Amino acid sequence: MANPQKEVKEMVAAAREQGWRVQEKKMGWALYDPSGQHLEMLHKTPSDPKGLRHSASRMRRYGFKWKGR
Repeated sequence: MANPQKEVKEMVAAAREQGWRVQEKKMGWALYDPSGQHLEMLHKTPSDPKGLRHSASRMRRYGFKWKGR
């Protein structure tokens, strides 16, 4: 199993590369899609093992590509 904190950082970097606007917050990151209409919050220390997959799934609706999907 991969380190969840490392995966969050990789997801944030991938979002930046794909044109998403990233704002660091106290507890994590706010990711805005390129149109600026949709927001996804990522926690710095996710407690739910499925949380990143769920976030990636929601972000894919707005054009995000993660791990070949």
